[in-house]
Amino acid sequence: MKITFQFILILILSSCASKKSIERKNKSEYDFESITKTFDAKKMSYIGLKKYCVGGIRIDLPNEKDCKNCYSENDIYIFWTDKNKSYVQKFDNCSEFNIIEIFDFKPTEFLKNNTTELQTESVKRYQIDKDTYTTVSHSCFRNYILNDGKTKYEKKFDIFDLTGEKENLNFRTNNSLQLIKLDNKLNKIISELEKENRFERNKKTCYNNV
Repeated sequence: MKITFQFILILILSSCASKKSIERKNKSEYDFESITKTFDAKKMSYIGLKKYCVGGIRIDLPNEKDCKNCYSENDIYIFWTDKNKSYVQKFDNCSEFNIIEIFDFKPTEFLKNNTTELQTESVKRYQIDKDTYTTVSHSCFRNYILNDGKTKYEKKFDIFDLTGEKENLNFRTNNSLQLIKLDNKLNKIISELEKENRFERNKKTCYNNV
């Protein structure tokens, strides 16, 4: 009887510990909206980009540079200009990374010159004919939060809707949008910085540090 009681107690304590761990992970401060709000508080113009995929399996091998007991689920980038210098900072759901100065793109200037198009244009769905649209179960998405200093707005699109040159009736229109030109430009900057290993995780900011 005593052995049975001890076994039940162990199960209860294990369950509580597991729930506590899950609750703590869900309290990460590094979600997209929270990050952009910190820039709002500084009254800064910025371009926020979140990259994520659904329907697939993301495999990350253990890396000593990563946060302990946290697996990166998305990539977030904030681009801004301050005192005529432009910067980008990467985040994920685990921590923040270092701030990097960039020289071939001015976020504030781009927002100022394209604000009308960015606010009014939207990516259209993958359309095969007049009444037929298609999608896929696994795809990658872009979520933008933009703040030009006067207006804060959000744009989202599915990468799949930019494909299908010969079949998608909205292919040309979608790929000519200022939002997509912006996405292409930022992807080029990010890709170059990633190749140079410029993004360094600040492990002191890992949200589950104890």
